[in-house]
Amino acid sequence: MAQPKKKWVAFRTNTPVPAAVIGAKADQKMQAGQPVQLPAAYADHVVHDGFAEFCDAPKAPDLGPKKAVSDSSPKKGAQTADLDAAAKLDAAQAKVDEAGAHLMAVAGTDAEEEARTALDLANAELAALQPAS
Repeated sequence: MAQPKKKWVAFRTNTPVPAAVIGAKADQKMQAGQPVQLPAAYADHVVHDGFAEFCDAPKAPDLGPKKAVSDSSPKKGAQTADLDAAAKLDAAQAKVDEAGAHLMAVAGTDAEEEARTALDLANAELAALQPAS
């Protein structure tokens, strides 16, 4: 059975990942405890060295059944905003993962520069959504 090309890991601390590993122009700081998909060899390396541990892919937040009557209390509004932010962050991470996989697939071809630009844009979108550390 072939080894998967990417694996999900969660870093134990906020850890920079080299740009060459994720196909970006600059190193990217990964948030502690947040699942991130990395190339299998690098994921194995950071887990072996104790910087991270393998984890499952993040699941989309369960928003539950829709209510007919809205509860507009401040607490509910904050929870909804947190869920919306988490969903946007998950979508942006998925976009980065997809763009990175596409870049790896077209490396060395005429489409590489366009794929690299798409990955850079996806990384910028993700960075804008991530909370400051």
